[in-house]
Amino acid sequence: MIRTFHAELARLTRRRVLLGAVLVVLVFGIGGAAVVLAAAKPARDTTGGLTPTVEGLSGAGGGTDVFRFAAAFAGTLVFVVFVGLFAMEFSRGTYRTMLLRQPRRVRLLAGKILALLCFAAVTLAAIEIVIWLSARVQASGAGVSTGKWVSLEGLGFALTDYGMVMLWVTGYAVLGMTVAVLLRSVPVALAVGIAWAGPIEHLLGDAWPTASKVFPGLLLEIVGEGGTPAVSSTRAALTVTGYLVLAAAITGTVFARRDVSS
Repeated sequence: MIRTFHAELARLTRRRVLLGAVLVVLVFGIGGAAVVLAAAKPARDTTGGLTPTVEGLSGAGGGTDVFRFAAAFAGTLVFVVFVGLFAMEFSRGTYRTMLLRQPRRVRLLAGKILALLCFAAVTLAAIEIVIWLSARVQASGAGVSTGKWVSLEGLGFALTDYGMVMLWVTGYAVLGMTVAVLLRSVPVALAVGIAWAGPIEHLLGDAWPTASKVFPGLLLEIVGEGGTPAVSSTRAALTVTGYLVLAAAITGTVFARRDVSS
């Protein structure tokens, strides 16, 4: 697993990949802050849901609330990226080559996803910093006060929000890996994953109120939102963690026992 981790990390830290990551951090950080602040409204004008309020963003955790709201808009994109990263290895035939050097399949998969999550963790930290700085510059134009952002309480909110968003990314990473390993084909995995996590879950959620407490995609959205009146962020995080353990077990079992012919 360690060798796979180092090999995957070496691929992720190539100059081209790092330059792309820096570009994503800057574009998403500055653009995400602008979008969230533009969407912020006084609390009296909101109806709940994923809507930032001027009063909420003016609190001690407002700076990283912007980060959390911005991240929540990118759930489908994150899911697509991880599905593609794992399914593409089947299409290119690289899993077979890697297994010649690392025959322990579960360790191979574990090393790969751990390296991806470590890279994602560093990227997320950079995005949070850029969004905080960008939001502080832009906040006055949206009527948001930033006086409470620089405080120990604000730092506590920053760490909490980072942890929740990292769990959110981990959720999409593990579920994306599961879909990719089960289906192996990039187009099929993307089609099934996007259809389920997008319209199907939301349509079923509209018809069945309890769906938000059951379906993994909806629960991940709640984690990103920081909780809803129906489901707290803690409950959503615990349920998602259970799903991730189950998904990882299924993925490891299938990858270990099924033939890898490409």
